[in-house]
Amino acid sequence: MKKSSLIWLVAAKLIIVTLACGSLPTPSPTLDVNDAAATQLAATLTALAPVVPQPATSAPDLATLPPPLPQPLRVAYVKDHNLWLWTDGVGLMQLTASGGVQDARLSDDGQVIAFVREPAFFHPEIWAINTDGSSERMLVSSAALWATYSGAPADFPSGIGVYHMDWRPGSHALYYNTKPLYEGPGLMGYDDLRAVDADSLAQATIFNPGEGGMFYFSPDGAQLALVTPASISLANAAGSHLRRNVLTFSPVITYSEYLYYPRPLWAAGSSGLRVIIPPADPLIEPLQPTGLWYIPIDGSAAVFSGNIPAMPFAWPDTAISPDLSRVGYVTPIGIPTDNLRELHLADADASGDTVYIGGENAEFIGWLPNSTQFVFVIRGSGARRGTHVGNVGGGYTTLSTDPYLMHDISWVDSTHFLTLWRNADMWELRYNELGGAGGILLDAGQIWSYDYSDGSYR
Repeated sequence: MKKSSLIWLVAAKLIIVTLACGSLPTPSPTLDVNDAAATQLAATLTALAPVVPQPATSAPDLATLPPPLPQPLRVAYVKDHNLWLWTDGVGLMQLTASGGVQDARLSDDGQVIAFVREPAFFHPEIWAINTDGSSERMLVSSAALWATYSGAPADFPSGIGVYHMDWRPGSHALYYNTKPLYEGPGLMGYDDLRAVDADSLAQATIFNPGEGGMFYFSPDGAQLALVTPASISLANAAGSHLRRNVLTFSPVITYSEYLYYPRPLWAAGSSGLRVIIPPADPLIEPLQPTGLWYIPIDGSAAVFSGNIPAMPFAWPDTAISPDLSRVGYVTPIGIPTDNLRELHLADADASGDTVYIGGENAEFIGWLPNSTQFVFVIRGSGARRGTHVGNVGGGYTTLSTDPYLMHDISWVDSTHFLTLWRNADMWELRYNELGGAGGILLDAGQIWSYDYSDGSYR
């Protein structure tokens, strides 16, 4: 399963709306794993995760899970506030028609889609539907989201929303955390963590507000990284064997109404993680270093690897290569008003730093799965203007000569990719081959987010 959505500027997606008249629901106690349904889910989560993680040289696995069956490529996406599905060899299918759909996640076996629906302002719900169009069901009601609120009554927000959700690899357990919804600007999370089984509908609280955070599963689904604006912790996926604060750091000033959460990247074998931590105040001059860290899974403290002079607010979540061996970044050069940058490639410990392209308005977008190629953008009016795929050894392939057309590029493998292509006042969802002639236009319209699965555990 691969997550993908239009997240270039999260804050830009906030819409100021007016709260409809009506009374706020009375909050009920936080969901408890001791009720019958939650106990069932908690037992399932525990059964899939080892109580104690294996040493870093031998990552835990999910031997109890059956191997994935071969599946065609499926792409779930939100178009005109409804849920759609494209299946290779089959075509398009509209899955909902009642509107209000905001986001979608496709399970890695390609069988279930979870989505957020907001039938009324500030009253979102989490739903699921099978990819054959059957069994549309509510997973978490608006009232249940309200029941997670643990603050003072005087501090009630306008609603409680879903901050982030994702499937646990190799399962139909959907994990999510929550956020307050306001009439004005502002984006923050409650740093909790909850789960719901899309098959049994059992629910569980993994971590209460302030005890969890943004979460990132290990590829085998056995563990997760919990990220707050000031720390990273590790835990088994069921919440057991918590290794609190394996890395702490100063919160990053964003000069806006959102909090910065670093995004660690797991090793393919689930044996450890790497993460990039920006300076606390990115705008201090001279430019402050951005730190590179390695996090073992045994609970010991993170290991500092080196520093890079990354440009403020240009730290892509995908700066670390999938094999954890390299980083890509841009650094400012020359007169600030010229907006010129160098694109650098370096080893994961900051050694072997080389300039790939200099003297351009460059942006590093992210790595391909093979860790030897990467996407970058050149803006301005020069000959290299456009969106390109670069090679570590030099040279590049141009995807588009207009750097503003392609957004949200996701690599199914190192040859094929999905992207949202800007076309006047609409978006085209495309499936293309690197270096190939043309591609497949899946659909067009007001497409806001998509997710895909080819049936493999990722």
